[in-house]
This record gives sequence, C-alpha cells and structure tokens, in this order.
Amino acid sequence: MVLLEVEWVENCRERQVERLVPVYHKSNVPGLQSFLRESNGSCVEEIWRSFKEIIFESIEHFVPHKILRKNSDP
Repeated sequence: MVLLEVEWVENCRERQVERLVPVYHKSNVPGLQSFLRESNGSCVEEIWRSFKEIIFESIEHFVPHKILRKNSDP
C-alpha cells in the first residue's frame, strides 16, 4: 500500500476584489458648486492642471463612495 501525501499551498477560495466607486446621484451639489466657483487660474496649463485637481478633489469630498466586492456565491 502506497500513501500519497499532499500539502495544500493555497486556499481554494478566490480573494474578493474590492473597488471604491463614486455614487454620483448622491452628490452634495451645492457644496460642489461653491467649491468649483472658488477656483481660478491664469495660463492654460495652470488652468488645466488646476481643473483636474479640482475635479478629483471635489469628487473625493462631495461624492459619496461605496465599496463593491466580487460576489463569492456562484
């Protein structure tokens, strides 16, 4: 009789992948509008850089986010 020894290296379950997703329909619109009105710029590149920073910062502060997980139930 031959015994076969098996050592499991990994867990058979897949890890869930999480993503942070903005929930735009629940945005704080008045706060977002006043935040955007306060920003200025002088040259085109400064305005563009400022615009991108303002948009990302405003989404972070005024748009709620939720975490999506992969459904582990097949």
